[in-house]
Amino acid sequence: MLNVRELRALASRLTEYYFCDQIGPFVLVQKPPRPVVEQMAMRMGAQSTMVATGTSLEAMQLAVVLRFDELVVATLPPLRSQDELTVGRMPSCDLVINDPSVSKEHARLCWHGQSDSCTVVDLGSMNGTQLNGHPLEPHTAYYLEDGNLVRFGDADFAYLTSVSLWDRLRG
Repeated sequence: MLNVRELRALASRLTEYYFCDQIGPFVLVQKPPRPVVEQMAMRMGAQSTMVATGTSLEAMQLAVVLRFDELVVATLPPLRSQDELTVGRMPSCDLVINDPSVSKEHARLCWHGQSDSCTVVDLGSMNGTQLNGHPLEPHTAYYLEDGNLVRFGDADFAYLTSVSLWDRLRG
């Protein structure tokens, strides 16, 4: 796990290709607690009285998230062309989330390298998984898109492709 500041420094030193090679095809950026996000959004709003039309809530939240240099970014183990990663509280999971609202084995992320896409599947967790605020049906695969907000229990993450992260960190 790295933080946004470390990734920003890495993105400034590496080309897009090498940056993406180092961190893998995608990352999950853990969002700070809601009151912190709301305070930052208020400060950002005070700096600009005009909000771009067509800007989604998810895009605004993502912009707020990437301003926190200390935020944890989950980079995942090297992925093959088809790979499954478990998300949960157990140390045996590929992405361990130390939060009591997250089940031992909460969800599964499936990387589909041939199509450069990722799906998320809730494994019947107690507190559920959400995608952009919508609850997921257990044991059903949902495709993730760059910038989506994924919630495992009460733990919020932004899903970003490594190319998108590189662009945002350099921009």
